[in-house]
Amino acid sequence: MKTLLMFLSCLLMLPSASCAQQRVSAAELERQEMHYWIDVDKESHAAEVLAEELAKAYRENRNYDKAYLFYKELLMRTPADVPRLEACAEMQVRRGKEKDAVRMYEQILTLDADNLTAGIFLGNYYYLQAEYPKARDLLRKVLARFPSTGARQTLERIDRMLSARK
Repeated sequence: MKTLLMFLSCLLMLPSASCAQQRVSAAELERQEMHYWIDVDKESHAAEVLAEELAKAYRENRNYDKAYLFYKELLMRTPADVPRLEACAEMQVRRGKEKDAVRMYEQILTLDADNLTAGIFLGNYYYLQAEYPKARDLLRKVLARFPSTGARQTLERIDRMLSARK
């Protein structure tokens, strides 16, 4: 009962969707994190909820290392959860770990071939890596589902580059 009360009080102090603009202080987040690691049963549903809230709060506070840690913690519970994989991949990009993000976005596409976030990221990544056929295929799939001006412009540049090589 004591753990449940502490957990509920922690949730009340973390930002929710209705108060996304409000940031939790770094000291408060550290306290919440310590509570998570020391007091919460990691097999409980409460642990999952608290880890999700901590990940979002650290992300909101731009502490991408900690946010990544909690998204990875959540992925251990549900490794095929596409929204969590997306969040984890985004944290990797923000941490400067693009190659890890690429692997995660590729995993997302194996789980959800129509995922726009993964398609746009990978299409642009492969374009910047001069892997034009891969980039072209991904961006065409994106454009078939979503009218992205940026994707269309990049695809036009790729087509010009590939036709200039012929």
